[in-house]
Amino acid sequence: MAIWDDIKKNLKEVGSATAEKAEELGKVAATKTEELTKVGKAKLEIHQLERDLDKCFASIGRVVFDSTDGENVANFTGNDKYFKFVEEAKEIRESIRLKEERLEEIRNEYSISEEEEKPTESTE
Repeated sequence: MAIWDDIKKNLKEVGSATAEKAEELGKVAATKTEELTKVGKAKLEIHQLERDLDKCFASIGRVVFDSTDGENVANFTGNDKYFKFVEEAKEIRESIRLKEERLEEIRNEYSISEEEEKPTESTE
């Protein structure tokens, strides 16, 4: 019966070590997920701001086209619509710059390389 006691003891030790390792790996995975989630959120915010900037540029283009086509205006001094969109574009650019700085801070805080942010390719 001593052999069965030894087997049970060894199985308990292996099970305990396996459980500890699984817990440790779970914590690492959770931390990495949190890091990459923060990066993903920051990148999404930047992307949304870039889309807003594109829309703003399109609005500027529309104002310029309409003014030059319909009114034959080539000087936009005093054109409130034009300068409203220009100011909006400047504000969006500044927001993008700040978000990019924050993204870089997150990368530095967690020592994340841009390579780690890329999704892994499926081998299917």
